[in-house]
Amino acid sequence: MRRLLALFFVAVLAACGSSPQRFSDGSVAGTMTAGQMSNVTIDGKPMRLAPGARILTTSNTSITPDHLPPNSRVRYKLDQSGQVSQVWLLPPEK
Repeated sequence: MRRLLALFFVAVLAACGSSPQRFSDGSVAGTMTAGQMSNVTIDGKPMRLAPGARILTTSNTSITPDHLPPNSRVRYKLDQSGQVSQVWLLPPEK
């Protein structure tokens, strides 16, 4: 019985760790790398920046996608069509 209970807790922890962190404002945490033009990769998944998408640094200044450091920790929001509309760079983990 204990072994089954331990296996259950391990499965629950694994499931919790694999889902992206969501925030109350609808944004999601992830790792982003810019591609060509308006293409980006978030957590290994190809996505597209929406027209007029904004990328804000930790000092709240706007940057273009080509200035985005590779594998940046970000929070992002998707628009109604599933394109990335807003991006906030997060400070590096310590």
